[in-house]
Amino acid sequence: MEKLIVKSPYMERATEMIKNAIGKKIALLEHSRQHTRKNLEKFENKYNITSEKFIDEWAAEDLEGKDMEYVEWAGEYHCLISIDEDLKVLNSLEYVVT
Repeated sequence: MEKLIVKSPYMERATEMIKNAIGKKIALLEHSRQHTRKNLEKFENKYNITSEKFIDEWAAEDLEGKDMEYVEWAGEYHCLISIDEDLKVLNSLEYVVT
C-alpha cells in the first residue's frame, strides 16, 4: 500500500479540513451516482436490457433515437463507471496521524 504524506504546522486543523473536503466529495459523487443510475434505468426500462449488455452488443441503429440516444446512454454509462472508480478510491482512504 502506498502512502500520501501531508505535512503542516497546523496538522489537526489540516486533517479536519482534508477529511471534510473528501467527505463532501464522496457525498457529491454518491448524489451524482444516484442521478446517473436513474438516467440509465430509463434507457434500460425502455429497451428492456442492462446498460452493460447495451454497451457490449448494441449500436446506434438499434435505438429509436439513433445516434443521439446512443451517445446519451453510453455517456451516462461511462459517467457511472468513472463515479464508481472515484468512490472506490476515496472510500479506500485510511487516515493515519503520527
